[in-house]
Amino acid sequence: MRRLLSISIVGFWLVMLGLLVQRTRRIVPAEPVAFDNAESTPVDEWMSVYHDGRKIGYSRYRLSQEGDHFAFSEESLLRMTVLRTPQTVRVRMHGHTANDFSLRDVEFDLSSGAGNLRATGVVAASGLHLTLHTGTDVTEQVLPLNGPLYLPSTLRGLLVPGALQAGRHMDVLVFDPVSFNNDRMSVTVERQEPLPGGGGTLAWRVREEFHGVTTTSWMDVSGAVLREEGPMGFVLVRATSQQALNSEWTDLTALDLVAGAAVPVARPIDDARSRRSLRVRVSGIPVEEVPTDDEQARHGPELTITRPTLDQLTSYRIPYSQGDHSEDLRATLFLQVENPKIQAAARAAVGDERDAVRAARRINDWVHGTLRKVPTISIPNALQVLDMGEGDCNEHAVLFAAMARAAGIPTRTVAGAVYLDGAFLYHAWCEVWLDRWVPIDPALHQFPADATHIKFVVGGPNEQLAMIGIIGRLGLDVLE
Repeated sequence: MRRLLSISIVGFWLVMLGLLVQRTRRIVPAEPVAFDNAESTPVDEWMSVYHDGRKIGYSRYRLSQEGDHFAFSEESLLRMTVLRTPQTVRVRMHGHTANDFSLRDVEFDLSSGAGNLRATGVVAASGLHLTLHTGTDVTEQVLPLNGPLYLPSTLRGLLVPGALQAGRHMDVLVFDPVSFNNDRMSVTVERQEPLPGGGGTLAWRVREEFHGVTTTSWMDVSGAVLREEGPMGFVLVRATSQQALNSEWTDLTALDLVAGAAVPVARPIDDARSRRSLRVRVSGIPVEEVPTDDEQARHGPELTITRPTLDQLTSYRIPYSQGDHSEDLRATLFLQVENPKIQAAARAAVGDERDAVRAARRINDWVHGTLRKVPTISIPNALQVLDMGEGDCNEHAVLFAAMARAAGIPTRTVAGAVYLDGAFLYHAWCEVWLDRWVPIDPALHQFPADATHIKFVVGGPNEQLAMIGIIGRLGLDVLE
């Protein structure tokens, strides 16, 4: 259990970071661009990835013209350690754009030895058609579009002479292959300055903001990225293929997820797993963005967390029909509620029980008892977790959420931090609706979850991207 806790949600965030940092890209002009059909020079660019000065991986981006459209591909490799367990994460993405570099189709693969993921997307008149492949099963979803859609990396094609000007700002709709959603990317050209570590070479400093995550890039006059700095101390540096693939690797380069992400506290919490109340002071992040509700009240920078006992919970007969919680019952790309395998698992766990509290408890027991506790770096979906039969807190949370929804219990996933051995570690769990949102943690086998569970984000991968801006900045002081 300590191993599972220590892995926590950090692996999920690092995968996201790996995808974010590999996006070498160029600037989007604010005004419409006129394109010609002249043959362009193929692009083949490599970057070395560093963390705290140590090389942990590389990325490669390629772009070539094929008639009236462009073909692109991206790949990256990151080496890391989870409690002395080596992990290698490979990400591959390829597809096509129109001649204005707007997306036509994309295929995305993530491989980490466990929790492998493959997804495809095709732009059509009705929107972006997404397909998630899990073994022989597929899950489909259509995202509506109201204009051209881009990938962060293919924005480079929209560079025109003179786009790099101090103060220039632009926004564009992009598809994020991590969260399988569309959002706005904001790009601001700040100034021309010496490239960090570049021996006096002048470069344009560019700030990019995407879903609350900020990266800073330095580009040459052609728009090629020379250096990029992201959250949590990740840095990319332009390299040759030989440098990216073969240089600076040592046995000590693997990034330890746990050591780099724990939030230590000066005042220990005794008997944390039985704690029903907790008061902490939050620092380092915008406190007004921390969720507040019946279980977690915010007063300025202070949070007071209280937990009911099991016998204090209000129940109802499932499936839930007493209010508007349809959003918390529906299927998503990651929670395949209507899949026969998920439905069968929910029936196996719940049996003939129709009381919501007792049914939630049965599903909690089933998920905790069924899944093997294994370090897993992935972007989990419920069907994949059910097939694998293993995972860490993320896998436990998505499988519980899908099964509970299938049983008729409004459920949502949340992300935050939980206390263990003198520090708070990033973690994922669920909440079920019982006339209030009540935390339930299938990884720790807790219902309700103890008061050291501090919630920072509510929702699936799209919302949980916000956690990237918290890791490495969060401070917590235990007050009571």
